[in-house]
Amino acid sequence: MTEREHIPLGVGFYPDWFNKHYGISFGKEYYFDPEVRVQARMKMEKRLHERFGDMGLGNPNPKPNPLITFGMVMLPSIFGCEIIYKDDALPWAMPLNLSEDEIMKLELPDIFNTYPMTEMVRQIKYLKEKYGRVVGDINTTGVQNLALKIRGDQFYFDFFENPELCRHLLTICTECIIQLFRFNHETTGTAAMDVTPMCDPKLYVFPNCTAEQISLETYESQILEYDNRVADACHPVGIHHCGSVDEVLEGYAKVRHLEFIEIGFGSDVKRTRDVFGPDVAVNARISPVLMKNGEPEKVAAEVRRLIDNGAPLHNFSIDTVGLTYGTPDENVRTALKTAAEYGKIHRETTVDTPRRLFHIQGKLAAPVESVVSSASKTVFIGPSKPLVMIGERINPTGRKELAASLEAGNLDLVRSEAILQVEAGAHILDVNVGVSGIDEAKMLKEAVLAIQEVTDVPLCIDSALPKALASALGVYKGKALVNSVNGEKHKLEQVLPLVREHNAAVIGLTMDDNGIPKSAEKRLEIARLIVEKAGEIGIPKEDVIIDPLAMAVSADDQSGLETLRALQLIRDELGVNQTLGLSNISFGLPERASINAIFLSMAVLNGLTCPIADPTVWDMAKAVLLSDLLLGRDTYCMHYLAATAKKRTGGAVQKAPVDAAHGAGNLERIKIAVISGDRKSAVEYTQEALDQGIDPQEIINHHLIPGLNTVGEEFEQKKIFVPEMMMAAKTMQACVDLVTPHLKKGEGAGSLGTIVLGTVFGDLHDIGKNLTKLLLETSGFRVIDLGENVPAEKFVGAARESNAHIVGLSSLLTTGDPHVEETIRAIKESDLENSVKVICGGAALTLKFVEACGADAHAKDAADGVKKIKNMLEIF
Repeated sequence: MTEREHIPLGVGFYPDWFNKHYGISFGKEYYFDPEVRVQARMKMEKRLHERFGDMGLGNPNPKPNPLITFGMVMLPSIFGCEIIYKDDALPWAMPLNLSEDEIMKLELPDIFNTYPMTEMVRQIKYLKEKYGRVVGDINTTGVQNLALKIRGDQFYFDFFENPELCRHLLTICTECIIQLFRFNHETTGTAAMDVTPMCDPKLYVFPNCTAEQISLETYESQILEYDNRVADACHPVGIHHCGSVDEVLEGYAKVRHLEFIEIGFGSDVKRTRDVFGPDVAVNARISPVLMKNGEPEKVAAEVRRLIDNGAPLHNFSIDTVGLTYGTPDENVRTALKTAAEYGKIHRETTVDTPRRLFHIQGKLAAPVESVVSSASKTVFIGPSKPLVMIGERINPTGRKELAASLEAGNLDLVRSEAILQVEAGAHILDVNVGVSGIDEAKMLKEAVLAIQEVTDVPLCIDSALPKALASALGVYKGKALVNSVNGEKHKLEQVLPLVREHNAAVIGLTMDDNGIPKSAEKRLEIARLIVEKAGEIGIPKEDVIIDPLAMAVSADDQSGLETLRALQLIRDELGVNQTLGLSNISFGLPERASINAIFLSMAVLNGLTCPIADPTVWDMAKAVLLSDLLLGRDTYCMHYLAATAKKRTGGAVQKAPVDAAHGAGNLERIKIAVISGDRKSAVEYTQEALDQGIDPQEIINHHLIPGLNTVGEEFEQKKIFVPEMMMAAKTMQACVDLVTPHLKKGEGAGSLGTIVLGTVFGDLHDIGKNLTKLLLETSGFRVIDLGENVPAEKFVGAARESNAHIVGLSSLLTTGDPHVEETIRAIKESDLENSVKVICGGAALTLKFVEACGADAHAKDAADGVKKIKNMLEIF
């Protein structure tokens, strides 16, 4: 294979470019008549060569290419989604919006005996008979993409309110994708061509376009497991991500068998390289908006910027996908020329080492994030996350009452200890029932079952007996943490397979057949061995948490320092998360709680991420809270303030007194509940306020609306994402519904003004528009939602009929530009010119463009849109 001289730059035109320039149609016939498609592809190649042949595009004499393709709509269509076909657009699947009951009754479809897959099978047979071969593949779409098509936007609420439905639907989607991937490879040997031309076509590439709308935590807790199921069944894999990848980057790093990632415009290319390293190929996309509306100099500058950040260049590429009608030929030529001249492979740039708090010589390992879970709660452990406290009290060592109750087979104390520790702030509970003379395997299993009945936090299953671990893991619901394995050969051979079998995480103790090493370097050696042995049987290092072992300073005054050194060495070489049994450090000394708390704070700076401690000891709980506070891991200091307030009130949440003035002080709870999307609590607090006689308008103006404003600010700053925003808006809506009957006439919903919303003609995307509608309604506006694919005259008619104050236009694609311009012109030239203002938003629209069209405002996102609308109507 000839070595490349420069990075490749792919050029991909959207269907409207071919349709409007050359009359090539991409309607339903293109996908259902293989001969129409073969002829269309030959015409496309010839036209590209006529226009850009000097730049290497197209073919003057193309031969028939027996291609199969179906856009990203095959699986949605099989589930029953309506598919919209247009001559100048890609096919689009309309969401089914199935109910909860319909989802729970949903079964795995017989894909290959369901239309339109039966039609595709017929086409494949025809093409093979006529041309002797078939090329291409069928886009599988991604797990979350497919779930959203089936369930609709409600799926984002299900993340928080209906985890059982999520698991059921995602499992079905995952299996469908695996089946279609396998069909692709059996048919043509490829599984990437219908997604991207920028990688090895033999890779299994799935699109994760909608992952941009969720947070890293949501991706890792809700979607990652299913992406990995696909990857384990069909690999090596690639991921196509058409938006900014920055938020979920670390999550994608946990997708197994990953060899390629395609990142959308706005993504941090350098950070992508830092996270994945040099072995994962990266394709960076240039914004089609820049390609259409930018000057050639800006296009060239963007290509150079991407190349500067893309090293190593031997497996880096750039793609100008989605170029719509109106994109200047000069911009296409500029992009290609710049990539060829500036993207020479030999001009590799150096990659800077990530910065750390302390200077350490040598190469630093990238930190990982560990995940453990119960049936309904997921806990994330990592250096950028708040500290995770593992409660240590369910352990009979030195606790006679607990030991006696276990000997008697009584688990009441185990249950009460579990509840006590969770209420005190424990995120995970260690469960140890090691008492001499009992059947530990039986008792550990029963203890796990008992604790799962009274609390939903994940468990750390603690035993030196593999048989007991296996018994407890067999009944545990979720991803457990196993405590523990060590460097002893027989321990590694007995425990690690159990961990792998049950998809658990494991604590690795830095001791071996020779005991606990005194030096930090020896403990690093054992940690390295444990991580390597785990990796050999398929346990990733994010599922290994190392305990470098804290030893009593009363016996050796250097032991604390050595443990801190071990933490630092293990963090910097291995990048794994680390735990410590903190109480060991102070054994035999007075004021143990103070010693443990100070040592915890020192250990955190050296790599400790999940201490094992007693959360009911306030000094220890406070040390955890303060460490997070001072290291910037406690947004708005909310965890610290809540914990200290709880401490002052003796651990109970006080009921609001009847006195209205005092009750108003507790109304801040309503705002906090809205911000956190806690609908149940928000409604409860709102009802309490109404019962106390608080003015309902005060509840809305001073607590509900400020809460939603805070959520909007966090959304703009990308601290939260679409699901969290929707949960907060729904929470506020529930409170507004409760308050509305108590309002005076003229103060209710819709009193702030009337807004007409819609996605412009030619565009069927709706999530951004739907979110804007939700935020406007909960803020007090009346919203007329015209839906998607709305022609200009319909906007004008709806605005006139409803006496609207503002019309909002949404457009995701640059193909919508002429329709945005047409709609604004229609409004401004009508009798509504002086009474209706226009605001535009969506990924395709820039401030410069909408101002040139005559719009009154441009919105960056849904939250910004609500803010701009309030400003235009002078609502402050």
